[in-house]
Amino acid sequence: MKEENENITKLEQERDQLNEMVNKGIGFEVKDFDVIEKPMFFGLVKKRKLVPVVRKFKIEEPTLGTLDRLSCEWIEFALDEERLQSDDGMKEARTMVNHHAKRCAKVIALAVLGEDYLIPTPGRNGFVKYVEDSKRLDKLTSLFARNIKPSKLYQLYTLVNLMCNLGDFLNSIRLMSTDRTSMPVRIEENNGV
Repeated sequence: MKEENENITKLEQERDQLNEMVNKGIGFEVKDFDVIEKPMFFGLVKKRKLVPVVRKFKIEEPTLGTLDRLSCEWIEFALDEERLQSDDGMKEARTMVNHHAKRCAKVIALAVLGEDYLIPTPGRNGFVKYVEDSKRLDKLTSLFARNIKPSKLYQLYTLVNLMCNLGDFLNSIRLMSTDRTSMPVRIEENNGV
């Protein structure tokens, strides 16, 4: 009995820590460069210099729309496990890098942008229209594709999956699917037949 209570306490603590992480979000850093222009010869010529910078990003719990956009990218990943296990496994792995490297960077960029990917603009008749910020998405995708190593990609993907909070999403679906008021009730089941 005591052991069972300890296990329940540990699970509750783990759930609390997970909820706290999901609510706060998780940050990461990427090294990049900025270009600084220095005017020379009375401003007639500008000398450009690269300065290293560290850019900070944060992955927060995504909205349902962001989850949908992430799913659209995830569904495009196609793994042929048999070919990876064959003699040509390394060749297949290199082919997959060619096909999916940009997509991996795009998934991280979508997770970072979250709901900021859609920009609200005034529409007709007082409605708000949302426009995709594809320039910012492309810029972040390019940055992550240049600077994220495979080991870091694995860590970030783990964080994205953690932040997606798919357990709560699935539990919500389970609740909605079982508690429908319009669900037909079979008469045979109620009569014990």
